[in-house]
This record gives sequence, structure tokens and C-alpha cells, in this order.
Amino acid sequence: MPIQRLELTDCLRRMKDIYLNAPVASVRNQAFINVLHDYCISELHTAGIVDGDFQIIKEATIYGSHKPKDVDVAVIENINGPQIIIGIRSQMSSVAKNILTYYEEIIGDCISLHDRFPMAVLCYIYLLPKRSIKDGVNESVNLERAERLFERIAGRADWRAPKDKYEHFAFLKVDFEKDPPMLIDTLPLLSIDNFFDDIVKTYNDRKPL
Repeated sequence: MPIQRLELTDCLRRMKDIYLNAPVASVRNQAFINVLHDYCISELHTAGIVDGDFQIIKEATIYGSHKPKDVDVAVIENINGPQIIIGIRSQMSSVAKNILTYYEEIIGDCISLHDRFPMAVLCYIYLLPKRSIKDGVNESVNLERAERLFERIAGRADWRAPKDKYEHFAFLKVDFEKDPPMLIDTLPLLSIDNFFDDIVKTYNDRKPL
């Protein structure tokens, strides 16, 4: 079933409140992004990932091909290891300055984790504001440019395919100036609407008969 839109709206509203209360501190201590982490875990449960069958861990350390990597949400089986890994990132200001660096970083993470766990379902959620709401910052974000970048690294349907793409990628384009914050439409490939259902479907498709 599609995501729970009311819950996502509430998640974005709480993120906005936390950010406006302490823009720098809430990013550094992860209070801002942790709200989205918790929302993701709730949606995984709704999509059929049940505690007991798996461990769902926030801030898990997963060994990639060359070094350990801290991932935001991991679904781990006790015997078979990581089955679903979701990275989550937001940029609330200085987007144009930093996005290409972060983009290269998440591609590198994708390759490293696919090298070690080729059948794992690797996914990513990237949140950007339409405009920065940081006090004293006047910045419009080129969401179309970001959309083109993310489209290139989404949609890895076959586990034998090249390793530089994520199985599923959700791009959250958010107008935080609205009350409550409003999610702006993106490409179907990058939509969060069926993101969690698609993750579970891919996981189930890859399980041995």
C-alpha cells in the first residue's frame, strides 16, 4: 500500500519545528534527521518487515568492501546478514556548494556495499528544501538539477547489474515555507509513494525459492 501521507506530513512538520528551533545544533546532533529515520522504520513495518524475523537497526555499522560504513537504517537477518539498507540525507542550506561532493560519496557507498552484499536491497532517501529556511540565508535550490542527478543512480532491478545504482531512491522535495510543509511532486522513479512497498517486493523477489 502507498505510504501514509498524513504521517509523512507530520514528520516533515516536526522536522521543520526542530530545525527552526536550532538550525545548526539539530543537524549536528541528528535530532532533525532522526525524525525521518523513525518514520522510515514505521513505514517498513507497515510494508511487512516484522520485528522478530529481522533486526531493524538505526545507525548500524556495516562492513563494505574496504571499510566499515555507518548506515542510517538496516534490516538484518541473524544468519544471512544485511538484507535491506537505507541511507538518509538532508541538506537544508549550502546545497549548490556541497551536493556534488555528497553525490559522489553516496555512489561510492553504493558500490562498496554492493561489492560485499550483492543481493542486498540498497536504497536511499534524499531530502532537499525548495528554499532554505535557515535564518539569514537566502537560497533557492535547483531541485531539477538534483532530480537529474538522482535519476542516474536509481532503479537497479537486477542484483547482477552494475553496482553504482541503488535499487530504490526517493527524492523528497519539500516546501518548508508552507504550513504544514508540502511535498513537491518528483519523477515516478524517485517518488516515495510506493518506495517501501517496492523495497519489500525487491527483497522478496531475491529470496531463494
